[in-house]
Amino acid sequence: MTDALPITPSLAAPLKNRSGKHRGAWPFARGLVNILRGGRGGPPPQQPAETQVDIHRQPLRTALDWHQDMVALWRRHPTFGPGLHDDLKSTGLLPRCVILTARDGGPLCFRYIGEPTRRVFGDRWADQNIGKPHLEDVHGAYAQAIDAQYREAVEGGEPVYNHLVITGLPRPPVNYRHLLFGWSLGRRRQALLALIDS
Repeated sequence: MTDALPITPSLAAPLKNRSGKHRGAWPFARGLVNILRGGRGGPPPQQPAETQVDIHRQPLRTALDWHQDMVALWRRHPTFGPGLHDDLKSTGLLPRCVILTARDGGPLCFRYIGEPTRRVFGDRWADQNIGKPHLEDVHGAYAQAIDAQYREAVEGGEPVYNHLVITGLPRPPVNYRHLLFGWSLGRRRQALLALIDS
């Protein structure tokens, strides 16, 4: 335990009784006395909240009309390829998509990031992540939470429809729905398309 040091009367005197030469020293002395008496000063800055991702599975029958248009498009394209991209553009669905692909058994990497995701995470984030594995995302807790959903869509052969609530990002809570579509050609090539509604 630290003993408090004696305070010189001129610094401890009320402000109106002190001469001008001590006025500049008063805030410093008061802070020093607070520390010596065991005070800790103001509270430390708050740590950012831990990112939490709540995923709520939704029945596919409750998907919106334009989601259902994507289901029909996915069924018309049993393989992921240029024809799908052309159809996404012609139907106006491409700007709502996030597209990830994996080659040679590697990780799913961002290939295209559309407008709803850019609104949430920003253009800078999106541009920096193109070509990178989704699990290397700076929002690591989010990437880990969403990974199982991505794998289910790729490996399960059926669309996955979820409502997500994300808290702890450097912005207010994020609410959105995604409809995930996967393609897999063995273990060597995989693709995932996430249709986002925010």
